[in-house]
Amino acid sequence: MEAQPPFLKMRRKHEADESNWLVRRARCFSRQALFTLRRAALTFKWGRVPTVWELSFVDRMRGLEKEGLTFDEILQSTLPQFLGVDPSHVLMSWIGRRARCSPERFVRSVSEMFGASAHNVLSNIDVLVDETSLLEAKAPKEPLYQSLLEAIQGVDAGMTIVQPLKPRGGP
Repeated sequence: MEAQPPFLKMRRKHEADESNWLVRRARCFSRQALFTLRRAALTFKWGRVPTVWELSFVDRMRGLEKEGLTFDEILQSTLPQFLGVDPSHVLMSWIGRRARCSPERFVRSVSEMFGASAHNVLSNIDVLVDETSLLEAKAPKEPLYQSLLEAIQGVDAGMTIVQPLKPRGGP
């Protein structure tokens, strides 16, 4: 049997002893400290305490980005449905290029513009997102010149070997 380093033995001992009051208190303290630090980092980053619906919108859009959709594509498909074509172009120009690509920046800029009414905007965008149609539209399609390539391949396959021409002038 191989000898294990002493720090591994100690770690296993404390992990197995969950009834120890010190272990329970330390885990509870670490969970609360991590939650507080995350909330403090978000507050510092946003400049205010974000609301739950803002955070849920950002989480959902990040999940869609993990599936392969970009946030810009989501906005281009949902905003004209919700606001109309011209107002959606105006809103997209107002929020700027960086906010169109990041759900977090989009939420912050829309919340600054509309205040409490931003909840209606974000919830309607969230409802109008149709993941299946957006993913199908993004799927690679057959190139436009594919039929031309198939026709050329068909002609090449049907061609027979041509006999060399015989010279005309002699035996």
